[in-house]
Amino acid sequence: MVITSERAYWILDYYRTRETRLAFGGHILGEEGACEAKVVHVWPEAQSIGITLFGDDEKQNWHRLIPLKLATFVYLQMGEPDFEKFAKAYFHSVLIVGFPDGTTMFLAENARLSLQ
Repeated sequence: MVITSERAYWILDYYRTRETRLAFGGHILGEEGACEAKVVHVWPEAQSIGITLFGDDEKQNWHRLIPLKLATFVYLQMGEPDFEKFAKAYFHSVLIVGFPDGTTMFLAENARLSLQ
């Protein structure tokens, strides 16, 4: 379901305040990738977020600022018909961010990560 940017920032701030480990991925500049991430800053007034991306070894991580000014947001939860393609990955919910240039990213609350 398409959601407003206000709701998206509320969800992102929820992830930040609870220090939720998320599955992060996307299709950026023609390439796909995925890793674990944590939202560390949410700036609705600046229409951006700060995230930390974690490497496979847990020792290496990267901090990124992601501007969301022209982004659209789709939020899917377990039990919704459009959620079925994510259910096999054991996600509770997925926030999909789309950009005008075709870039898409997702932040998903993973059941396995939530239990750790």
